[in-house]
Amino acid sequence: MRVLVSSMSAMAETAGPSSRARLLVEHFKDAGIEVNTCIAEDVNYKKINGVKNHYLEIPMPLGLPKAIASRTFPIAQKLGITERKNVKSFEDVLYFTGNVDYNYLVKSVGNIRRAIADFNPDIVYSEFNISAIIASKLENKPLYTTISYPTQTEYASNPKYAKGVNKFLKENNLPEVNSTLDLFNWAEKSFVPSIYELEPIDKEDVTFCGTWKDLDFQSIPNEDDKNNDSKKKDNVILVYMGNGTISANKMLKEIKDAFLGGEYEVYIASLSLEKQDYDNIHVNNRWDFSKLFKNAVLFINHGGQNSVIDSLVYGVPQLICPGRVFERIYNGKSVEKVGSAKVLEHNRFKSEIIKNECEELISDDSFRKNSKSIGDKLKSFNGIDCILDVMNENSF
Repeated sequence: MRVLVSSMSAMAETAGPSSRARLLVEHFKDAGIEVNTCIAEDVNYKKINGVKNHYLEIPMPLGLPKAIASRTFPIAQKLGITERKNVKSFEDVLYFTGNVDYNYLVKSVGNIRRAIADFNPDIVYSEFNISAIIASKLENKPLYTTISYPTQTEYASNPKYAKGVNKFLKENNLPEVNSTLDLFNWAEKSFVPSIYELEPIDKEDVTFCGTWKDLDFQSIPNEDDKNNDSKKKDNVILVYMGNGTISANKMLKEIKDAFLGGEYEVYIASLSLEKQDYDNIHVNNRWDFSKLFKNAVLFINHGGQNSVIDSLVYGVPQLICPGRVFERIYNGKSVEKVGSAKVLEHNRFKSEIIKNECEELISDDSFRKNSKSIGDKLKSFNGIDCILDVMNENSF
């Protein structure tokens, strides 16, 4: 079997789609499936050894010309302009990142169609990439997708942003849509990397997979872990805020004010900050959270699906600050509802409040117990093997 995997791209830090795509590809490889990718080499891209990656254009924010976007977007991030934008639906995300810009669709769908022609896959797997959805239909290839509860039209949409999409669909003799998010309904099979208790989707051809992580492998400690004094006791706080309402500089300042010189070893991951150690606070572009989670007492995050699920499967309570982003707001409320987290409004992301909230989450054992209970449910599913089972049942 041959599978082409394509994930959503953006100029901004948005690790969710790219990291899930890597997990899919690695798992498919291990299962003996021949797999290629068509993933844009943006800031989130990470090469997968032994896998051919076909070229895919990077979308420019708001569909701006590359020469303008490449200069103005980093400035807008530094000035905090992007953090002040309300994001009310996934359709807003697709618009702001340039993924629904007509000119981008012409290029990106063409890129993916060329990848399909070159590789001739049996299945196209779209990790929130609408260009891959359209390309699969134009090439008459079976389509599988990842979906989530808050990215459905039933939760929130903004149909005014479907104009460029419908223009492209009409030109290519495909049915027009009311909302760009309706494209996800074109898939033969859809998969949710979660459980019904967190994302209650009631649709046919939807499979809940629980966590996609291979936790048995990732939980094996290596010698570095055993010899690292800072990880011998449960005193680790993890921080990842991605790209959103709280800027990297604001996040670093408040976290330092809250925890510098304290009892916790704090690990901050951010692509926007330089690698640096401030006594007990450690900053890097990336950390291997799968190792650090084993000694973590808390995870401070932005409410992205990957962050929320990872924390639950390791039984770690969370302080979630979703800012103005619809999906993260939903995820935060969902996890807070099951007693595994507390949600912090972005205007309350201040050192003293953060410190007080964290102490309550750490001292009240019910948050850890509830996290472990939900995490056990997430681990009880078969992860990506669920996708493989569906593939085998519908072998092409």
